[in-house]
Amino acid sequence: MNRLFFIFFMLAANAFGMLPEDSSKPQLMLKTTGVNKMENSKKEIFKNLYQFSTYIPQMDFTIHQYLSATEPAILFAAGTVQQAEKTLPEIQKILGDRPLKYIFVSHFESDEVAGIEIFQKAYPDVTIICGHLAARELFGFGYKVNILPKKGGEILEDGELKLQFIDYPSEVHLQNGLVVSEINGGIFYSADLMLSFGNGIGKIKTSDWKKEVEAIPLERVPNENKLRELKDSLLKISPKFVAVGHGYCINCE
Repeated sequence: MNRLFFIFFMLAANAFGMLPEDSSKPQLMLKTTGVNKMENSKKEIFKNLYQFSTYIPQMDFTIHQYLSATEPAILFAAGTVQQAEKTLPEIQKILGDRPLKYIFVSHFESDEVAGIEIFQKAYPDVTIICGHLAARELFGFGYKVNILPKKGGEILEDGELKLQFIDYPSEVHLQNGLVVSEINGGIFYSADLMLSFGNGIGKIKTSDWKKEVEAIPLERVPNENKLRELKDSLLKISPKFVAVGHGYCINCE
């Protein structure tokens, strides 16, 4: 089991209560790296974009969610249940009386979807934007929430938001999830595409967009043709800032 697979397996197992209390080494690691032991942070990392982060030192791995405090407001990734419980009060402070209208879900994984119900309790009218497969999975797992399925090439305009969706073969059997570019703000949410290890809380590197796109490894999309198609789609946009799901954000030259 490679390191990345193990991390996501543990996150999913923890989020959905699949790890029994008496299991040995994996559960011990999870308890050792439990929410109270992790480093958590909130930071305005780009104009009107707030980063909520959890760093797991034993895994040298950072998990981010992002609130775009635009009108309307959108959260990129709901996080796990534990993360959402910590993030929600901070989001409420930032938004005040304004609602959280959207949560964008790149693909059906615990750090993207597990916290949805936490936010739905506070914002009953919240709408989940996701790919068509994730929409079916949410329904199948019993989520009773507003869902707006999208596919690559579509654009959603609402107030200050202009969201351009790009197909991302990140779901089971390489079916399509999504990544998204918020065109008006110049922000690209990359989910797992530009993942890196290390403590990425509040950290930003500067790089060339084309270089970062071409550097996406085959392990992120283990099909050469699908990876090439994805890269070609990404090269058609020109974001100013990459909000990564894990690791170091990127200022684009």
